[in-house]
Amino acid sequence: MELHLATAASAPIVLLVSLVYEGVDRKLRARMQGRVGPPLLQPFYDLVKLFSKDRIIPFTAAYPLFNYAPLLSASCALAGGALVFVVLVTGLQLAGDLLLVFYLLSSSSLLAMVGGASSGNPYAAISLSRGLSVLLSYKLPMLLSVLTAAIKAGGTLSLASVIALQAEAGGGIATLSLGGALALLAFMLCMPAEGEVPPFDVTTAKTEVVHGFLIEYGGPHLALVKIAKGVSRFSTALLAASLFLYTPARPPLAAMLCLLEAMCIAVLTITVPGTVLGRVKPSQVVRFCLVAPTSIAILSLAISLLEAGGLA
Repeated sequence: MELHLATAASAPIVLLVSLVYEGVDRKLRARMQGRVGPPLLQPFYDLVKLFSKDRIIPFTAAYPLFNYAPLLSASCALAGGALVFVVLVTGLQLAGDLLLVFYLLSSSSLLAMVGGASSGNPYAAISLSRGLSVLLSYKLPMLLSVLTAAIKAGGTLSLASVIALQAEAGGGIATLSLGGALALLAFMLCMPAEGEVPPFDVTTAKTEVVHGFLIEYGGPHLALVKIAKGVSRFSTALLAASLFLYTPARPPLAAMLCLLEAMCIAVLTITVPGTVLGRVKPSQVVRFCLVAPTSIAILSLAISLLEAGGLA
């Protein structure tokens, strides 16, 4: 019960930080392109404007799914990010919370796509088809990277235990072992696909599928989907920082350091690729994720098993 209350109380903090990152992201992209860019608080203004608009539901939509999927998607993203933040601050443990976070963040992306596709718009259906193939291709190496961190912590699936191991070792898993460094690399290579930014933004490509599953969403629905996507992006970066780059310190300070590390990871994997790279084909996205990050993740897992004596 204590963990549940702490997670609920932390959700607004995670939302606030993710919106701040989105403002920084848009500002940095503008500067890299030689523009002034919007103010840092523009994401907050956008949400206020969207929530003030009326809901519009297409006649062809499956009402329950179209109406409630954005709320469920945003809730999953907030719960996943808040759970990571709570563990960083309090050290509270929940058996299998590492897989729970991974499941919540994955469910957030899936619910947003399924809800948009339920509108009956053919572009949204194409977007869902693309999104499912891409999601399966990048989730595999990300899961293998998470399992590498779990093996490093003695085979536990508790995020708190992985963090405790890094605190005792005096540094992050990625800085102390080759397997951890490779796992972080594989995880970060998948983050542009997770964040749906170029070159992997095939589900919402404006010139191909006209915003994809977002095409029929507007007003509060679109606001909730934007919250889900923004929080999911930053929460994934926060999970990477917690698993691989944890800096030993007192819990409040350690949490702040992880937030800063997550901001840097998000800039490297979301902002920079989204600004300088062009879009590729869906088949190329799948091929890339199943070859490069997956190969690196499998190698990191094998090295970690060897280091732990699992293959002796």
